[in-house]
Amino acid sequence: MFHRFNAWIDRIVQWLVVILFILMVIVGGMQVFNRFILNKSLSWSEEFQKFSHIWIIFLSIPLGYAKNSHIGMEMFASKLPRPLKKFLSLLIDILWGAFGLFIARYTYRIMQIARTQTSPGLDLRMDWVYAGLFIGMAYLVLVTLRRLVNRRKG
Repeated sequence: MFHRFNAWIDRIVQWLVVILFILMVIVGGMQVFNRFILNKSLSWSEEFQKFSHIWIIFLSIPLGYAKNSHIGMEMFASKLPRPLKKFLSLLIDILWGAFGLFIARYTYRIMQIARTQTSPGLDLRMDWVYAGLFIGMAYLVLVTLRRLVNRRKG
């Protein structure tokens, strides 16, 4: 059950990142076409791309961490004795989880403040922009818990 839930969440986040990236490229292409061919600029395109990029980045952090694809110090870790290597790996997981909790907590506070602000180009409430950071960090905590549970199992 826990494994299927995690796989489902991973798939949703992966698709969201892919869709946002495709939309970001399409909107960027539209902006270039409009600016250089039609001599008219889209007032909202830069903001859309910026906000999409923010969401893509903060949703991709936990995806990369879940797949162990972040840059690591393998050369250093490979020279450590096995018990120390396991301890260091556990410590890193705990620090990632603590980081995610810390950032999610303060981002939630910022979202409460930003609720009253709107972006000029998209007329979008700014708490929706910050929600990308909050969701990404909450997902990072979930990935960390998954890694800790898997470590405990085997």
